[in-house]
Amino acid sequence: MDAQKAGQVPVPGGVSRRDFIRFSMVGSAVVASGATLAGVSGCSRTSTPATGFLHLRDSDLALLRPLVPVLLAGAFVATDDNIEQALKHMDLLLDSAAAGARADLFQLLDALRIGPARWFFTGTWRAFHRQDIDTLTQTVAHWSQRDNGLARLALRAIHQPLAWAWYLTGEGARSTGYPGPPKKVASA
Repeated sequence: MDAQKAGQVPVPGGVSRRDFIRFSMVGSAVVASGATLAGVSGCSRTSTPATGFLHLRDSDLALLRPLVPVLLAGAFVATDDNIEQALKHMDLLLDSAAAGARADLFQLLDALRIGPARWFFTGTWRAFHRQDIDTLTQTVAHWSQRDNGLARLALRAIHQPLAWAWYLTGEGARSTGYPGPPKKVASA
């Protein structure tokens, strides 16, 4: 009752609207400063898509490749071909996303290439490609359980489009027990 009198509307989970807005502002500042630092340090040199991709850059692919087997564990066999297929489908999915959403994702990917930002989000300083599969699995598990809500949102921002893209492939859909991705059917 006192929180409502003070202008704070409680939301589920015990976080007030004011706290949520404050958290959003701090989170935006962290991601923006990480992306700016990446640009200044040269980590984000190019916005040119990688060869064969519409949006994902070479630096994004280098960051995401080690994560794919961990984030899609149990959904597919982690071969180089399956990893590339998942990334190509994620790229296609990003093509249908709003430009602002793509820009936010790329800022996050740029930030994750910098040690302090990677530590803030994941709890590890070590680059993903320098971790073996067991260590990276532990990193992602720790990342998903961090008290930092922004870190969990960052993980979701990477995991969801990757998972959606994989399940839109024939092999991905079959791994769920369905015969394949939905097909467009012309109505008569």
